[in-house]
Amino acid sequence: MQEISEKIRQEARRLLEEQVVDVIVGYERGWDDDVVTPCFVRDESEVEGMVFNEQCTHNLANYLVGREGLLTSRLRRTDEKVRVGLVARPGTLRAIVGLIQERQIKREDVVILGIVDGTPVGIEPDVTVGRIEEDVEKEERIRARIQELEQMSPSERWAWWEREFAKCIRCYACRQACPFCYCERCIVDENQPQWIGRSPSNKNNRSWNAIRALHLVGRCIGCGECERVCPMDIPLSLINTRLASRVEEAFEYVAGRDVEASPALNAFQAGDPDAFIK
Repeated sequence: MQEISEKIRQEARRLLEEQVVDVIVGYERGWDDDVVTPCFVRDESEVEGMVFNEQCTHNLANYLVGREGLLTSRLRRTDEKVRVGLVARPGTLRAIVGLIQERQIKREDVVILGIVDGTPVGIEPDVTVGRIEEDVEKEERIRARIQELEQMSPSERWAWWEREFAKCIRCYACRQACPFCYCERCIVDENQPQWIGRSPSNKNNRSWNAIRALHLVGRCIGCGECERVCPMDIPLSLINTRLASRVEEAFEYVAGRDVEASPALNAFQAGDPDAFIK
């Protein structure tokens, strides 16, 4: 990890000195040694504070898009274009693929300092600054828990999710951490009409979590940030991973693997399989 940190600093310093970018989005130490936070480095003097370690899980593609995104903000003049460098883990690389597919950003808009783990990603970093191990154990845990749920009866599974969703305090941390929740006005912020009540009741919590999961079908790249930031420890990765597997089964499509591919639910063809519709 120390070697990756040094490589990030080296490349960040070069990009800033050569004025290739205006800002580098990466990671820095937080309020203690076990915490890191995203950082926005605009001067070579700030580069030494950049780090990379096991706590650097934030999907930094989140800062590129949305109302205040570095590349899409409407708060910036139309003739003011920010040149961005981005430290990108594998999940972040896949998120960039998705954002390009959805025409939120262009490949040339961002200089990618990539950290890879051997899993398929549909984009090549401009500079590979390191390699990490794929978290196979995490994937196995998620799939094992999904299998446990699949073995329940529908009523048992419904009751299990009702208990999980009952924990939700509607803080929307999951939405804020997700690079694909870039809508300028979310459905839960609408009040004319009000599609989902804002109070954390069983009905409202169920609606919110179900609608958000469905909005991510065929788009979620499995970075796990939504679950990591949830203060109530709701296992959101179980929903997203199961829906992603259904998309792969039905359409042979995996989000984030091919920047040239059309996302599974972005197009309709008469021959699309529909046996899953009950």
